[in-house]
Amino acid sequence: MDRPFSTSQPFPWFRLLAGSVCISFSAIFIKLTRIPPDSAAFYRMLFAGLSLAVLQRARGDSLSVPRRQLLLLGGCGVALTLDFMCWHRSIFLVGPGLSTLLGNCQIFFTVVFSFLFLRQRISGMFMLAVATAIVGLVLVTGHDWRVLGPGFRAGVVFGLATAVFYSCYIMLLKQSLTGSALSGVTAMLAISVVSTVLLGLVVLLAGESFAIPDARALFSLLGVGVLSTTIGWSLISSAIKEIPATLAGLILLTQPALSFLWDVLIFHRPTTGIETVGIAVIMAGIYLGSYRQGSS
Repeated sequence: MDRPFSTSQPFPWFRLLAGSVCISFSAIFIKLTRIPPDSAAFYRMLFAGLSLAVLQRARGDSLSVPRRQLLLLGGCGVALTLDFMCWHRSIFLVGPGLSTLLGNCQIFFTVVFSFLFLRQRISGMFMLAVATAIVGLVLVTGHDWRVLGPGFRAGVVFGLATAVFYSCYIMLLKQSLTGSALSGVTAMLAISVVSTVLLGLVVLLAGESFAIPDARALFSLLGVGVLSTTIGWSLISSAIKEIPATLAGLILLTQPALSFLWDVLIFHRPTTGIETVGIAVIMAGIYLGSYRQGSS
């Protein structure tokens, strides 16, 4: 049963909404950088790590991490690295809006992995949520997958792969924080360090450049690293436990909705009526899935 609003901190719903708005610009910032996807991911985590270090020091949180938590956080760093490698490619192939929407399908993979590895029950509501999301995806991509361009098809696959890796990240993060006194800021700082190192190696091995070409790219990377990642995550994590699960799921849907809106307004993404309906149906499926998870 959902619990009432907590009064320990003011306006938890506003903090959750503000965090969702911050994160909704993530894909927009990445596309505005106009640099290779892995290089953008490297700087995203580098700037996020630096801002998290400042926040961690200001809070006075301990940097001591037990070995078990350190291993789990290392796994989080690997999962988040793969997540960003897939998501940033999807952003450039299908646009910020659709790539963000596909990434939010992580709720479905999280439940499936929970069933496979934790033996949690899958409800009829979840099956309805999956069916709803699939119908929405068909409306967005069209009935015949073969008529889509290879770039678009690859973007959809990368977007769904993003959801898989993000669900792995969420499950590992929950395991690392369960029953632990480790602060969320310290955990995210450790994850950022691991992910930054791994992404730096990926950039080197791929022969990509670390060069930031202009001020626009720099400000976009700072935006995604500090505003979307550090500030957005901090606002959401500080508020989500104080809000009923059903309302939290509804507010969090503003992130993919706004990402799609920014895509249309900033990049003039052409959108048909059928595609708009499909987007709404996918969001309904995601909400039903989050309702099931939050109520279990």
